[in-house]
Amino acid sequence: MTKTKFIWLLVAILFILLLARQYTQEKKDQPIGEESRTITDMKGRTFAVADPIRSIALLGGPTGQVAFILGVQDKLCAVTNTLKMSKLVREMYPNIKDLPGPRTTSGSINVEELIQSNPDIAIAGDLDGRIVLDKTRIPLAFLEDSMGDGIADMKREIRFYGYVFNTPDRAENYVAFLERIITMVTERTKDIPVSQRKRVFQGYSPSHLVTLGGDTFMQERIQLAGCLNAAESVVTIGKRSGLHAGLGEISMEQVLEWNPDILVINYGKPDDFINDPQWRHIQAVQNHQIYAQPAGVFIFNRPTMESAVIFPLWLASIAYPERFEDICVPDLVKEFYSKIFRFDLNDQQVRDILTGAYEFKMMKGIKNRG
Repeated sequence: MTKTKFIWLLVAILFILLLARQYTQEKKDQPIGEESRTITDMKGRTFAVADPIRSIALLGGPTGQVAFILGVQDKLCAVTNTLKMSKLVREMYPNIKDLPGPRTTSGSINVEELIQSNPDIAIAGDLDGRIVLDKTRIPLAFLEDSMGDGIADMKREIRFYGYVFNTPDRAENYVAFLERIITMVTERTKDIPVSQRKRVFQGYSPSHLVTLGGDTFMQERIQLAGCLNAAESVVTIGKRSGLHAGLGEISMEQVLEWNPDILVINYGKPDDFINDPQWRHIQAVQNHQIYAQPAGVFIFNRPTMESAVIFPLWLASIAYPERFEDICVPDLVKEFYSKIFRFDLNDQQVRDILTGAYEFKMMKGIKNRG
């Protein structure tokens, strides 16, 4: 064989090997199953997934509730540990205890456990999604997970999930209920002069000095209730210092200067403030306007589908009870879970949501787990 023929033969062999490798890679990238479809995630990435989707991994704290809103909870194959610890979820869906919980906190995923759960698709925020992309071949959809997400973002997100899971009607049911409640609340509070609007301070953590600033979703939620965010001037998104993004620590002096009319807490009891020399001179304490923040499937100091509906209604009703005398908030909460989650709450469960008992129970569980 001449040198020229040998070279051409070598080139042909290399070309064949290249084609074979490309074909193999394409097969690896295809979802398992007879059929597939192409979807576009919330970051604009396009990729193929199995059609229909039979197994779902939801890897964000607030995102687990969308499975119940859209009626696809039986397709869950992996969730967060936080969702597994939610007492309300365990009451709604006892099978949650048997699901893997490969995601503990943001950026902490047991990759091997996730792979073994064999999801057709995983949905996650930026940090967790990057881990899944880098370390697995699981089809991954990014979602927007900013602490600045407002009502418009909630609508966009639930419609995205409805598109992915082929449940657009359930998504639109949620949007309609959300719009109904927001419209009702804003109509009843829109004529309150700024000078007469109640000033609200969210005092989280045992110190009650961690809060959500004016650049977070909570700014809009408080405004929708016809109130003012005492911490509006505080910038917290992107600041960590040991705290969840969106939460920031402020001083007692700042709270005294703001002198809020309403204090919302997620630790301790309202009575703890009455004899506390640091807090007893604040107007909210003197007028006994101290409330535990509601919590349901997930805590309400994150931008969740639940809190978008319930929090503005709850806050407006306690800030301006005379404007909501004809509204039974517990009945509306029952209606929300019945129509949207397809779960009928009893009276005690409604009280546990509106008094923050579910969050206290969740935090106690986290503490006991170490």
